[in-house]
Amino acid sequence: MKPIFKPDMLEFMTNIRFNNNKSFFLEHKDEYEKKVKQPYYRLIEALTPTMLKIDSGMEVRPYRVLSRIYRDTRFTRDKSPLRDHHWIAFRHTGEPREKAVVFWFEIRLESVNWGLGFWGENKKAMELLRRRMIAKPDEIIGLLNQLDKDNFAVGGSINSRVEVPNGLPEALHKFYRLKEVYATKRNIKPESVFEPGFEDVLAADFNALAPLYHLLRGCYVLSEQQIL
Repeated sequence: MKPIFKPDMLEFMTNIRFNNNKSFFLEHKDEYEKKVKQPYYRLIEALTPTMLKIDSGMEVRPYRVLSRIYRDTRFTRDKSPLRDHHWIAFRHTGEPREKAVVFWFEIRLESVNWGLGFWGENKKAMELLRRRMIAKPDEIIGLLNQLDKDNFAVGGSINSRVEVPNGLPEALHKFYRLKEVYATKRNIKPESVFEPGFEDVLAADFNALAPLYHLLRGCYVLSEQQIL
């Protein structure tokens, strides 16, 4: 079994960081295809059976899942046209990125990360999640405990306006006040992405995150149906 990613992709990413212009990219486009895009596409294809088992409606088309090399610079002071890192983001087909529950994996020059969560804030879905915590606290505590055993850190930014209701178990107090939810893999060894069989490791972790995916996406779907 050959590894999907090779360390030479980091050389290309470094060159992009220090030569962040369209001319350089066009001169090295074949290198990008070989060292970055094609390996990511192979990873997406390797993960596709797992993702479709988790959700038969998951978006798995590689060009939809992989981030683009060109940045959207319309609303940022940084006008660098190219990304020096890439990620994959699996979400249910047709759901907006800013609200959908997303499985992600990314390689940066400084780090490697993967996990699951809301891409942005989703107030209605989070309110439904809080209702679920109140109605079934033991279920949520059990899910969080299992994620901890699977070496995931669950967190997000705190909503200071949210008050914890009386009677809610202490184990859920911080979780209850989150603006958004992220479960991120802990203790990652970055060099592991260059080892044979890494795609199986990632598939196993995404399977471990499936219960949280279904919980969060259930809240999102209900929020879109205007149950509140």
